[in-house]
Amino acid sequence: MSKMSTLMIPILKEILMKEIGESNIPPLDWKQVSHTKYKFLVDIGDFTETVTVQFEDFDQDQVSKQFYLPAKLQNLDKTYNVAYDVSGDDVQFSQSNIKTLLTILSTVTVIIKDFISSKDPNALYLEATEKQQGKLQKSNLYKAYILQQLKTIPGYQAESRREGEIVFKK
Repeated sequence: MSKMSTLMIPILKEILMKEIGESNIPPLDWKQVSHTKYKFLVDIGDFTETVTVQFEDFDQDQVSKQFYLPAKLQNLDKTYNVAYDVSGDDVQFSQSNIKTLLTILSTVTVIIKDFISSKDPNALYLEATEKQQGKLQKSNLYKAYILQQLKTIPGYQAESRREGEIVFKK
């Protein structure tokens, strides 16, 4: 029996990576509620939750102290931190199942692409927040999905840096 499970692991990894790479999960309906804020609804368990995606303009002092950006990106204008939360809680998404998480990430990615096309920022920074400090429950999945999708934006480059993902103009 262990021989069969050993054979299944590469198949499962391939299926999961194909799903992540192709982004087959359609995004949810969303709306822009302000210049830098978007919202959408998602069902998590028995509840309908509101997801808020916020683009926060970087304060240059904040960049060097709180976030990691390469030196060439630290003094650019139109640089934003991308934050999102589920009903006011920035770690609640980790309570969702994988399909719901990928649906949320698919929608966040579409919103990021919309923001880039309308605001033409120089750089964006995203970072996964885990449910409990030190536990990487879903952040590797989060990073793989986000990075794969952000690499498809024309004129921009996406990279993993420390705990976050950076998207910047080429």
